[in-house]
Amino acid sequence: MGLSGDTLKTVSVHVFGLLLFSYLCKDVYDQGIAQAIRCTGEGDNATCQRRVVADLVPKSFLLLEIGPSLKLIGASLALLYSAYVIVRVYRFLFSPVDLIHSANKSKDLGFQVPPGKGRKELSSLVQRLRKVGNIPPPYPNGWYEVMRSCDLPKKAVKAVSMIGQNFAVFRGEDGKACIVDAYCPHLGANLGVGGRVHGNCIECPFHGWQFDGQTGQCTSIPYAEKIPAFAKTKVWPSTECHELIYVWYDAEGRDPKYELEEIEELKTGQWTYRGRVVHYIAAHIEEISENGADVAHLTALHQPGIIGGGGLDFAETWLSKLHSHNWTATWKSKTESLSHIGHMTLHLANSFLGFKLQFLDVHVNSDQIGPSVVILRFKTILGRGAWLQTVVPEEPLNQRMTNYIFADWWIPTFIAATMLKGMGTQIDRDVNVWGNKTYLSKPLLVKEDRLILEHR
Repeated sequence: MGLSGDTLKTVSVHVFGLLLFSYLCKDVYDQGIAQAIRCTGEGDNATCQRRVVADLVPKSFLLLEIGPSLKLIGASLALLYSAYVIVRVYRFLFSPVDLIHSANKSKDLGFQVPPGKGRKELSSLVQRLRKVGNIPPPYPNGWYEVMRSCDLPKKAVKAVSMIGQNFAVFRGEDGKACIVDAYCPHLGANLGVGGRVHGNCIECPFHGWQFDGQTGQCTSIPYAEKIPAFAKTKVWPSTECHELIYVWYDAEGRDPKYELEEIEELKTGQWTYRGRVVHYIAAHIEEISENGADVAHLTALHQPGIIGGGGLDFAETWLSKLHSHNWTATWKSKTESLSHIGHMTLHLANSFLGFKLQFLDVHVNSDQIGPSVVILRFKTILGRGAWLQTVVPEEPLNQRMTNYIFADWWIPTFIAATMLKGMGTQIDRDVNVWGNKTYLSKPLLVKEDRLILEHR
């Protein structure tokens, strides 16, 4: 398998840097050998030096001579290379990771790619030919992630399309995030494209009408003597939680039925953000939502270790026999007043060559809040943290799933990143199933599958 362009670039930089360092250090190395030979008094200095050094580097390389100016340039390049290495090491140890998975880019689509067809083309074909089934409404009532809080600074305006709606999202000068209908009720211009923030209002780029982000009321029409009382736009209920901005969707336009729970360790700063992995999934959101209650699939789909890859042929690879996961899970709905929450306990044990390694055990307590938010608090030998999973229907059968990871500040980021990559690999297996199955409103179940019906 050939190397990618990015890999070749990285290898080339490291090879160049190492050669540069070798040559700049040559004079010092030669002098050291010469000094050693003089101390021992053995043979001709130059002859012995060439003989010893020739065993390590090519003779033609050692015969190169460079002037002071070129040496200064070389030393500068060496310093730049050193800085490059330091930055890469720092990013590896401390910087959050950002992983994107999609069916069009993944090597494991869950089906074979015939000659002459690209993966993107075949993925679209499979989606057209797949029997969708008798699916529920595509946008269940609930809270949905709009974007990360850090992506919306003060006075910023963003256009967002999701859950069958078009939004204009902006942050007022008071620091509060607001979400309104994208289209101005005057003549339909998109407030999220070219709109400007004045105070806590958004101004239409077409005629300068301004709308309050909290009430939706029009507060200014530059050329009108009077503002009609009925001049207003729709404001969508929103909240900021988990370092994210959420919008409430209800098919009948009702107010939020529940609020999202905070993660206290995030508020206090004990847990810090370490990265995210994003999947784009061609399936109905219910397929993803009920996956937590389907505890039986954990053994069939997720028992082989992550080193076996994210495809559906993992059981046939020898790598899957080296490492395996052993899952113990329970799922149940909470009380009637908290019927929108499903609680799951999960114990993950890792085995290598059949031997269980207890120090790698992971204990998880998970709360599924509505159709699109899951908080999975985990505990390991190194410390504690949480995965935060959000699912957003960008279209009826196209979901964006994001898994964020937060962990104790003392846990090295590369450890958290490894856990995140492992989760991404496991989700790849689910994605390959979801993207090729049909939804059955009346599935054939046995009594051990009763949690699926309880979830539905």
